[in-house]
Amino acid sequence: MATPLTSPAPALTDEGGRFVLAGRPLAPGYRLEDTARFDDDSWPLTPVLLQAHQARTRLDFTRAPAVFVPALKDFFAAMLSGELPPNEPRPKPMSIRRHFTEQLRFTHWVASRPGRPRLADLGVDDFAAYALHLHAVLPAEASREVAQSAVRLLYRYRTVLPGDRLTVDPLDCEHWGNSTRRTRAENTTLRIPEQVMGPLLTWCLRIVDDLASDILDLVHADRAHQAAGRPGHARPRVHFSDAWPHRSRATGATTTVPGGPAVRADTVTLGRLLQGACFILIAYLSGMRDSEVKHLRPGSARALLDGAGRPYRWMITSLAFKGEHDPAGTAATWIIGSPAARAVAVLERLRPDSASLLFHSLSHHPSPRPGAMTSRSSIDLINGVITWVDAYCRHHGFEAPIPDVNGRPWKLTARQFRRTLAWYIARRPGGVIAGAVQYRHLGIQMFEGYAGTSDSGFRAEVEAEQAMQRGEQLLALTSDHQHDLRGPAAAEATARLADLHHRTGFTGSVVTDQARLRRVLARHDPEVYPGTYVTCVFNPDKALCRPTTTANGNRALPVPRDCRPLECRNVALTPDNANALATEAQRLDARLHGRPALAPLLHADLERRRDAIRTFLTTAGEADR
Repeated sequence: MATPLTSPAPALTDEGGRFVLAGRPLAPGYRLEDTARFDDDSWPLTPVLLQAHQARTRLDFTRAPAVFVPALKDFFAAMLSGELPPNEPRPKPMSIRRHFTEQLRFTHWVASRPGRPRLADLGVDDFAAYALHLHAVLPAEASREVAQSAVRLLYRYRTVLPGDRLTVDPLDCEHWGNSTRRTRAENTTLRIPEQVMGPLLTWCLRIVDDLASDILDLVHADRAHQAAGRPGHARPRVHFSDAWPHRSRATGATTTVPGGPAVRADTVTLGRLLQGACFILIAYLSGMRDSEVKHLRPGSARALLDGAGRPYRWMITSLAFKGEHDPAGTAATWIIGSPAARAVAVLERLRPDSASLLFHSLSHHPSPRPGAMTSRSSIDLINGVITWVDAYCRHHGFEAPIPDVNGRPWKLTARQFRRTLAWYIARRPGGVIAGAVQYRHLGIQMFEGYAGTSDSGFRAEVEAEQAMQRGEQLLALTSDHQHDLRGPAAAEATARLADLHHRTGFTGSVVTDQARLRRVLARHDPEVYPGTYVTCVFNPDKALCRPTTTANGNRALPVPRDCRPLECRNVALTPDNANALATEAQRLDARLHGRPALAPLLHADLERRRDAIRTFLTTAGEADR
């Protein structure tokens, strides 16, 4: 197991100088004596990149202003393997590379200003000017936050830098940090809009389920031609299903020369289309991170069978990195749906024999890049699905199946799928149950499996979405003044919501400051949990569910899946709750009087449920009078 470097590495040197990667775990095939030394103009970081999808990278100090190179070398040597400031974590290699980009931006800006040749000469006015410069060159707030955070690291590392260093904290600048107020817990990743996600998922399912066989036939035939080295021999005949137009019509290719470059490019395009559709299905229906998807190997998916030999659950194994102690990754397992399992099976047939990972780079060359595709390549891959679908529909005169957003095609990133899945699970009626039902999963435990056996944090993302939704619902309830609450806990709900309204001062139901709402709920949570059928006014002493504690163990929480709403004294009803219960009773009544007739035991059970709902609604209404 590789061990992350947390303390200064030994001062390993030779005649070429100190090794700046000393003490860090090296990827297979690298030796410390072949890595960068302090005096080198360029420090390759590839030897310490332990994830297969990470692109080759380096710190090239020839790109920095010469006057700042000594200071930057001291700074990055400390980050890589030197002494760290107190309580400062050891940064990961790719984080260091991102910091390097921002230090280049900052030092070139400083070098362009008259009379400011050293970091130690910079003052508050300089940081104010740089903050204004960032607003001009970086429209995105998140990008400005990254840039400012990187610069402030120079101040945080000042105690371990032997030469030129910052002496003024950028945070002392009035204009500094306006774009860095976001808390670490906030998720700023955009979720994919519903009008995009629905058609995109449908097309990916069609590509994987209906079109994969034909694409794989083409890919395998083309590989056979390349392996044989006989481009003049006839290509094996491939028949297309009715659902799939001929390859030349679908892709615009006009040549039919077997093994020719145009056909090969055409085949690679279709292979990448299939690969992209598989990536989307796996990422979206598993909750896995990009790095976790990229490290899938053949045989990573397996099905659990019932007594009759039918699959009822699918599991997938990969490597997890975030939150793990081993920088080389820790084996983890996720529960997935059958569409994701089918996508894995397709990828196993798509990969060349020489590829050890499912998401290898497809190219026109017989020997593709080793390892997994990079993050930039996968972004191109998944956006290529939308591009291909749009071109295909235009070619055949169909309406655009994946609509634009604000007049432009939606730009996908791998992180958006996890974020969108968390949103759907939290925001759809039934909360956690929606995670089991919405995607045809077989039980609530399937949602539990989204988090995998690793510390993936997916549960935290879902809970954050649920908390935000609850805050918005409570805000709407407080603005309604609670005239219509019914049920055994109606009076308690009214009192708690009135207190929340008094403390928050929110006057409307439109959330314009989500950060403020989060802070208010953290300090003055009324412990009221709106739901589809009931509103829980939580009191652990009365709860009939099995209350759980928060992660820090400070307070109990209700367990929605164990809710007994018709019996619990913690229940209050909004008008929407009462309507939902009445609709459920009507549905049961229609089922009881429908044809064919139900079995006696089932009929009696449904009849009891219907009568219990109606009795509960009547009792709640009478108590409210």
